Amino acid sequence: MAGTFSAGLLNHSRSSSKYQQPGFTLLELLIVIFIISLISAGFIKLSVGFSSATQSLENETRRFHRLLGLTAQEAILLGGEIGILIEADAYRFVVPRKIDRGGVVDYLWETFDGDDMLQRHQLPQDWRLELQQDGQAIPPVAANVEKEEETEETEEPSLQPPPAIIFYASGEMNPFQLRIYAADIPDPSLVEINEDGMIKMRVQEEQ
Repeated sequence: MAGTFSAGLLNHSRSSSKYQQPGFTLLELLIVIFIISLISAGFIKLSVGFSSATQSLENETRRFHRLLGLTAQEAILLGGEIGILIEADAYRFVVPRKIDRGGVVDYLWETFDGDDMLQRHQLPQDWRLELQQDGQAIPPVAANVEKEEETEETEEPSLQPPPAIIFYASGEMNPFQLRIYAADIPDPSLVEINEDGMIKMRVQEEQ
């Protein structure tokens, strides 16, 4: 009986020693989990940040694309021209007003107030616009070139530079290419009107 009991203890001791392999302690496991969580959080933050910037660029591009269609319709309904002035980081809609300068007819471009959607739109900080026509870069219009109202009737109004983008009552429009550059996005989006009057856009593909 004693021999059997001793043999059982010996076998149990051998069996226990077989499973005593080196492993992680609870503290080591907690440290590993903590490090993994930090790495995962940083990756998710970077991914979401890029996705958010890309989505913002797409939203701004689609907004301008839709406004072009709306401007074309407004010009037809208005029976006159509507122009778009492109600033370095904003755009605004203008209409011509006929003036008489001593028998010489000229036009002053003023802010269009016929539609709440067609108002000056400021892009986010560090974004910029680049306008091209016929392969040539068009300098942006200064943000303060427009004179909203004349304070005196006798004061001669100052003429504004005509907009490069004009929509006519006939449904025609000036061809152009507008690139929208967003901060932290390598490639710009593109909105254009080609020679056939087709309005197209190309947005940055989400990574």
